[in-house]
Amino acid sequence: MCNLSRTSVVALGAGLLSAALILTSTGVSAGGSASPQQKPSAAQKGPALKVGSEAPAFSPSVWIKGDPVKAVEQGKVHVVEFWATWCGPCRQSIPHLTELQKKFKDSATFVGMASSERKSKGAKTDDRQEQVEKFVKSMGDKMGYAVAFETDGTIRKAWFEAAGQEGIPAAFVVGSDGKIAWIGHPMDPEMEKAIQAAVKPAKK
Repeated sequence: MCNLSRTSVVALGAGLLSAALILTSTGVSAGGSASPQQKPSAAQKGPALKVGSEAPAFSPSVWIKGDPVKAVEQGKVHVVEFWATWCGPCRQSIPHLTELQKKFKDSATFVGMASSERKSKGAKTDDRQEQVEKFVKSMGDKMGYAVAFETDGTIRKAWFEAAGQEGIPAAFVVGSDGKIAWIGHPMDPEMEKAIQAAVKPAKK
């Protein structure tokens, strides 16, 4: 799994700062216990997006390959996978995702969401989309599912970061009820089981 180092460092710094603020603002009683007004931090409450949550909005403005998915519609099963061309494990997951899309071609839509692309070393202009386009074109039918791209990280924040994910690839299975059915690494055998379980209600 590829750690998103910049995000992780920022998150770590924010976490340490939050802890310091809580300690200094709350204070400790003479007996050594925390003051009663202390409240749990966001980290203690867990991720905002989890299994059972309504799927966030999903409408990428740039589609590199496949038919655009304007929204995660109820009545359909979707698999949204966050990846990047520079991530080795992401590349290794592509054949598996392609096979799963073939297997569930009539019951589930797979989308590779490129939200963490990096500019080429020494690039004077933002060439992130160009990198994704070249990579997807070079893969041809070996990457047999839709691919979307974004530059501002809106979808990444609403899905990936909201779910507390720290590394890519990371996949989300959305059931026909529009709710998150599974979150994890796309190579995990449990993902296929989650898709299988999700498509059964959709076929009724």
